[in-house]
Amino acid sequence: MATEILQARFSPAIVKDVAVQARPCQANGVPKLRHPADIETALFDETTGLAARIGRDIGAYTVALLSVTGSGPNEVLDFQGSGTLVSVHDTLYVLTAAHVWEKFENAAGIGLTLDEENEDHRFFIDVRQIVPLGPKESSSWGPQGLDLLFLKIPPSPAAELRDVKKVYPLTVEIPEPPQVNSLEVWVLLGSPRDQNKITPKHASLTINGFFAKIRSEYTLGNHDYFELEMNSTFPGIPKRFYGVSGGGFWSVVMYWSEGGGVQWFLTLVGMACWQIPVSSEPQIIRCLGAKSIRTFVPQLL
Repeated sequence: MATEILQARFSPAIVKDVAVQARPCQANGVPKLRHPADIETALFDETTGLAARIGRDIGAYTVALLSVTGSGPNEVLDFQGSGTLVSVHDTLYVLTAAHVWEKFENAAGIGLTLDEENEDHRFFIDVRQIVPLGPKESSSWGPQGLDLLFLKIPPSPAAELRDVKKVYPLTVEIPEPPQVNSLEVWVLLGSPRDQNKITPKHASLTINGFFAKIRSEYTLGNHDYFELEMNSTFPGIPKRFYGVSGGGFWSVVMYWSEGGGVQWFLTLVGMACWQIPVSSEPQIIRCLGAKSIRTFVPQLL
């Protein structure tokens, strides 16, 4: 399997259309640094490279998933969706949507993208070595179901992945960001099929980061959800998000360091699972929330 990866692509115009939330902190002993609004200015300015650096950082946790059928000269690739590398204790998983994994039913292997940007590479795992773990209701996921699975990666390929990718440590409790004056944005990561070039022998894939506007956040039963607005009239935003399923939804809390640079704190707060049909802009993407994802973590311990 050969792939080319561009880890993230951002449009500053998109940021201006999303909620950028200031997070003031009045805690005693916290040094008073530059105002978080200055970070927003830097984020909008492509010449600073701030958005690109954040995108590459999140992209290092992200993979595109390809099914591999046949073997040798009859080997055929097809792109199926996105995922996030997570760990529970020392075990590595790919967190993805249940409906993405369904497409591997007849596959011989799963191909994952690495961080070798603009270089052909191959990373293949026999599907018989993958252990899919998830909630029982994932077999009937639907638009409101718990549409997620943890794909357990065997030790040898897990060690290879850890050498070249980042792995997000998934805990039962949602981690708290630093208690400092900060600015928060939300980013959806994934690989839209319409922006990829795929042939039976070669896949040239783009993993994109999309600044998101949260339309609503709600709970149904024991599951929490986000609905995101994506305006496809902006450059780089697709009308169809097929292929983004399984991609991570991230909170990015940015703040000034004492040295004067911008630092950020990443939290995996959701996973894309459904595009809601609409007749006009914006496009609506439904994500499972952080609580839904972490509900299953105790069963992985």
